[in-house]
Amino acid sequence: MDESQEIARVKRQLRQTRILIGGMFAVVVTGGVILATGGTAVAGGDGKARFEEIDVQRINVLEADGKPRMVLANKAKSPGVIIDGQDLGNAGQRAGIAFYNGEGDEAGGLGTDSGVVDGTKQAHGMLAFDQHKQDQTLVLQYAQNGTARSVGLRVQDRPEAGMTEYVREWKRIEQMPPGPEKDAAIADLKKRYPSPQRVFIGKEPDKASAVTLADGKGIPRIVLRVGANGDPRIQFMDADGKVTRTIKG
Repeated sequence: MDESQEIARVKRQLRQTRILIGGMFAVVVTGGVILATGGTAVAGGDGKARFEEIDVQRINVLEADGKPRMVLANKAKSPGVIIDGQDLGNAGQRAGIAFYNGEGDEAGGLGTDSGVVDGTKQAHGMLAFDQHKQDQTLVLQYAQNGTARSVGLRVQDRPEAGMTEYVREWKRIEQMPPGPEKDAAIADLKKRYPSPQRVFIGKEPDKASAVTLADGKGIPRIVLRVGANGDPRIQFMDADGKVTRTIKG
């Protein structure tokens, strides 16, 4: 190949490269497709990224001001409980979805897990909604430990005081040495921050379907049950939880 032929070949390659680059640019600008540059997806003209499939460890859904509204994450990347801008713990322990309110506080979540621990089958799943600046107050939950299973809807009271105050006191108590003083501090903390279960509707570990209504102290007062054998009954309890009357079907 003489010199004139080589020059012509190089010119053709340059012309083809310019056409290819120009075509790619036109597609990105007019078609809104995604270019992957160094592993980063860049949105096209309409600001939307479209994928057929994506592998990810965590997705953060944010408001325009940067506050979180939802986080979808695996266990290792899961966020801690955030209230009043403070991380109260549990980061890296809860695979699933965390919900947040407009203030950036955690407001509930969806999670599930299962496995075999020391030869025992265990599983749980939960959809929960939190009281403002507090813990879960409405819960749809499944829990299994071996052959014992419980599934149902739970309603819990929560104290008016926020979670940050409770966690601060709990962490202080945790540092105390075991003994009567620590036990008394735990009992006092539970008394000052009561969280009684008020309602349960579901299936209990003994396979009975049940509706339990409790008072403000969490003591069951009315229980409707249908045993696994089909026997129905309604029980009424006093303030100490003692059965005072039973109606059998």
